Amino acid sequence: MARATNPAEYRIEEVQDLGQVEAVRDLQAEIWGSAAIACPSTLLWVISQAGGTVLLASAGDRPIGFAYGFVGRSQTGVVYHRSHAAGVLPEFQNSGIGRALKLAQGKAVRASGLSRIVWTFDPSQIRNAHFNLRRLGATARGFCRDYYGQRDDALSRGLPTDRLLVEWFLDEAESSELARLRRRADLVRVLVPQGLPARPGDDPQRAKGPQAELRAGLETALASGLQVIDFDAESRSYLLAELPPSFPGPAELMPGSSA
Repeated sequence: MARATNPAEYRIEEVQDLGQVEAVRDLQAEIWGSAAIACPSTLLWVISQAGGTVLLASAGDRPIGFAYGFVGRSQTGVVYHRSHAAGVLPEFQNSGIGRALKLAQGKAVRASGLSRIVWTFDPSQIRNAHFNLRRLGATARGFCRDYYGQRDDALSRGLPTDRLLVEWFLDEAESSELARLRRRADLVRVLVPQGLPARPGDDPQRAKGPQAELRAGLETALASGLQVIDFDAESRSYLLAELPPSFPGPAELMPGSSA
């Protein structure tokens, strides 16, 4: 498997032309195994021109990764960056490019005057959980069953598209508070059952029981007033605590939620 561990071996840049946004469109189809869920290049171009971010990672002349998002506004007037999708070709994963893309996105968002990035991820994907919560230091305060409905991509085919809603705070105050909470010894744990994540090509019926167990654990914990603040890869566990009242409210509510 190829590795691009030296930063000199790849570059990350905001797209500048239609050829680059077409490369981002094609990467989505290649990474997820379905062109149907790829964002059209015309929409990506508009996002890049209207205050959003569309980033392309390349090794030489080869596109290998991407991230894109747009400006969101909550019902209470909070303005934030809504990151919709990011991915790296399989042979370049675990090489630091995914983290570099998110850090580049964070830098671009800070430069635009915003301080919070929001996105969703599948809670059964433990590598994403470790990356989002442990490595980036984000938190998750919302969960939604079957957020996207049925999707025909390699990871979701035949399975409900359950999602956690992630918030990544870029300012020091929120980051320091979350770091303090992660050091507590009384954090509540929600285990990701064995059998997850489902692998492409596996019988989806085998994953539905473990997925339902994970869904119940997260819904129960979040309904009690806890928030996901970390992920322990060794025990395959989400770690939860109650955020202090001074912590900023959620920028976005999951469908069916109330303030």
